Amino acid sequence: MKNKQTGESSIRVAISLLDELMNLAGELVLSRNQLLQAIKSSDTRNAEVVGQRIDLITSELQEAIMLTRMQPIGNVFNKFPRVVRDLSAKLDRKIEFTIVGQEIELDKTIIEAISDPLTHLIRNSVDHGIETPEQRRQKGKPILGNIILKAFHAAGQVVIEIIDDGKGIDGNMLVDVALQKALITADQAAALSENERINLILIPGFSTAPKVTDVSGRVVGMDVVKTNLDKLGGTILIKSEVDKGTTISITLPLTLAIIPCQIVRTGKERYAIPQANLEELLRIPAVQVKKRVERVGDAPVVRLRGNLLPLVKLSEVLGIKTIYEDINTGKQLPDRRKNIADRRSHQSPLISTDEQDRGDGRSSNEKKYRDGTERRQSIDSTLNIVVVSTGSMTYGLIVDQLQDSEEIVIKPLGCHLQHCEGYAGATIMGDGQISLILDVSNLAKMADLTSFEDTNRAIAIAAAEKTNIQKRKKQQALFTFRCSLNENFAIPLNQVERIEKVTAENVEVVGGKRVMQYRNGSLPLLSVDDVAMVQPLADQEELLVIVFKMRGHTIGLLATGPVDAVETTVDIDKITLKQRGIMGSMIINGQTTMMVDIVELVETVRPEWSIETALAEISNQSQEVISNSIQL
Repeated sequence: MKNKQTGESSIRVAISLLDELMNLAGELVLSRNQLLQAIKSSDTRNAEVVGQRIDLITSELQEAIMLTRMQPIGNVFNKFPRVVRDLSAKLDRKIEFTIVGQEIELDKTIIEAISDPLTHLIRNSVDHGIETPEQRRQKGKPILGNIILKAFHAAGQVVIEIIDDGKGIDGNMLVDVALQKALITADQAAALSENERINLILIPGFSTAPKVTDVSGRVVGMDVVKTNLDKLGGTILIKSEVDKGTTISITLPLTLAIIPCQIVRTGKERYAIPQANLEELLRIPAVQVKKRVERVGDAPVVRLRGNLLPLVKLSEVLGIKTIYEDINTGKQLPDRRKNIADRRSHQSPLISTDEQDRGDGRSSNEKKYRDGTERRQSIDSTLNIVVVSTGSMTYGLIVDQLQDSEEIVIKPLGCHLQHCEGYAGATIMGDGQISLILDVSNLAKMADLTSFEDTNRAIAIAAAEKTNIQKRKKQQALFTFRCSLNENFAIPLNQVERIEKVTAENVEVVGGKRVMQYRNGSLPLLSVDDVAMVQPLADQEELLVIVFKMRGHTIGLLATGPVDAVETTVDIDKITLKQRGIMGSMIINGQTTMMVDIVELVETVRPEWSIETALAEISNQSQEVISNSIQL
């Protein structure tokens, strides 16, 4: 029996799952009775234990109930082979259609809702994705085109991909159409990356089709597809290369009933951001705002690992008065700060030339207001940023406070709020208060966000980050120490296993060699001055023992403080101070430091260990030769 509004009114559930639900319901009743008894007897300790038990049962019950709504996505996928076969015959296409991941399960509501968008995308791939056999022959492609429909799990979500090896989408052509229809400005068009140009087809009102057909073109109705996916909490991303093909990726939550969210506060209101849209949380201290936040054109952006992310102040988009809590009085006061970026932050035009912006990280404002002090020092000026992704764009959402993450139950908005674009629903929090769920895709649209991927400033920052990464790769972590009072030494930090603090009394001389008791055994000790022509070990009451392994033996190197772990680019002078046990020297923190050659040091002091190792290697090689001879 079907209902036009709700789809299938019944669902099949395995008997084993029903049995599990009955058992959990029974456990819940028993725990409820125990809780009531504990409350009557005022047994607080028992009430806490029973409360934890109820929490566990509730979680298991939630998971079991969710499973009753899960259905294989193959229920939708199985109708597409016929759709492709009929259309390819009608349009004179030769197509091989492949389905992967039919067993992936989704919530019944989501499966019913994605049927129409998927049908539209598949028909577009056949009609305007795959070329005719003659066109493919002229391009040197196989006559048989390929369309792959694939589903798989990724990071707690389900990803559906529609891949074809057809003509692809020309991003430049899409930009021209968008400019002709005044959907974007010339400055916005110049700043778009190639990927963002292709995703212009998702803008409402965008179409390149000369006429409407019963099949519809690749770009007809794509905004409707995106709108339907947004309602499901999903995202769509399109990647394409001319004459290579197109990949459409759809990311969907497993269920719509209960979803994990990040709770944030702006003004006096709390909001929920679905974790499906959450990339990371970013907190910028007040003193770093000048360096991390800047302006490109008229828009504030944040520098994050070599990328420029546009910033949106949630209070401005939703029209909320922001507040902050005074750390001295605890009172909530109105926030009068209007600008996100500091006056001395770097400023550059959206589209710039070398004369306009040298990309040196300094602005005229920085030079104008440079007075040797930081204006933003209070903790109240810290920026709390939620980095969110809408599929085609990633941006930072500035909020007043970051709170805990919670699993929430989604409630639909009332009819008086359904016209509000920035909200995807509502939920009731643990304290009984209502919080709205934010729609990050519509928030970006309301804020008229522009990407900065291909601006001169973004390219300069990406290049600088790449250079910094290469420098960090060349750097090495070193452990610095002393033996005498005024000579500095260093060894690679990865050779150090432990550092023990001992007294001079712990060091014993047995058989003419220094040792100390260590982990129920004797630890042989050596010093740099045992081999190298350096000042002798300082006569101090407290010493350090740097423990490391060499030739299968554990050994300790005597040293004194101060010690430090530094990361620096290793550029060793192998001439000036090189000698036995010292491979050379370098300048570390303004001091000449000798690099200790641990291997040479140990081989000089303990030559028998090298002989043992060589004999063991010869023995192993001899046994291998004998074994091979026996096999022959």
